[in-house]
Amino acid sequence: MSKLNFIFSIKKKNIFYVVLILLIILFSFFIGSQKNEMPTIENIENTIIQDVLVEKIQAKKFSKKLILRGHTRSSRTVIIRSQVEGKISSINYKKGEFVDAGKQIVLINPEDKVAKSKEMEALLKQRKKEYEVAEKLFKNGYRSEVKLSESRTKFEESLALYEKSQVELSNTKISIPFDSIIDKSFVELGDYLKKGDKIITIVDLDPIFLVASVSEKDVNSIRVGQNGIAYLSNGKKISGKINYISVSANKKTRNFEVQLELSNKNNRILAGISGEIELSLNPVDSFFIPSSIVTLNKSGKLGVKVVENGRAKFFPINILSDTGSGFWISNNKKLELDVITRGQEYVLDGDLVNESYSE
Repeated sequence: MSKLNFIFSIKKKNIFYVVLILLIILFSFFIGSQKNEMPTIENIENTIIQDVLVEKIQAKKFSKKLILRGHTRSSRTVIIRSQVEGKISSINYKKGEFVDAGKQIVLINPEDKVAKSKEMEALLKQRKKEYEVAEKLFKNGYRSEVKLSESRTKFEESLALYEKSQVELSNTKISIPFDSIIDKSFVELGDYLKKGDKIITIVDLDPIFLVASVSEKDVNSIRVGQNGIAYLSNGKKISGKINYISVSANKKTRNFEVQLELSNKNNRILAGISGEIELSLNPVDSFFIPSSIVTLNKSGKLGVKVVENGRAKFFPINILSDTGSGFWISNNKKLELDVITRGQEYVLDGDLVNESYSE
């Protein structure tokens, strides 16, 4: 009997252990399923609806300002050289003064040129008479055609020599070809000049050019004849027009040369003054946003937060211009934006928002 009791007690303990193990398994399964159903912090955050203030911004036309830096350059700079040999007998100019076109500024002693001219004039008269006589004799049959041709050739040669002597005599008088300023002088009274020697450098400052460089990125945005504004380092602001854009880039900088033509009737703007050219490019659709709402995303890109379909969304921006009070940005083919102006720092991309619009 004691043996049966012992066996029964062993079976009872085994049943207890089996039931205990089953209860532990069921409890673990229950706890695990409860954990899966419990909301995470992320789910809780996504269910929070944040109040934000939104402003509806419409796309507007905006002309970007292109600023080019450069310097002024004279419209014409010419070195006047001697065209004949001779001694300077007269100088009638002062370096730095303005002179009108046609004014005689230098006289090269013409004595030898006058004598040469008279000699050639006498020779011309002689050859002319000889040719006239030969022509009459030929008509009367007393002179051959060959002799007549020789007389005509000698007459034409003497005529050419006479005209050349007249040109040389005229070139002893050095005159100014256009209204200009005498910038440099290379001679003194009594100097002997050879053909090609420098006499003076003259500069035309009206009009004057503001010359700058434009990048290969922007060169196709501007055109000849386009209006521009020049801001000079001396404080002057002058309107002008582009009169030249180079067709080949600088080999080192890959930039193109641009000239803005400016009126300078009083010659107060001098060559070599630094300045800026301001050009308005073709207007494009864009948005104007306050600088206070610009933020960065996780990748470090600039943008603003907008509302789309009740959720916050990061909208990357491309800044066209900084006005100091805000930015003009590309519209990315959109005609309007619902921009979050207050509360944007509390919402993430994709968060539900409760928007109210500013008036």
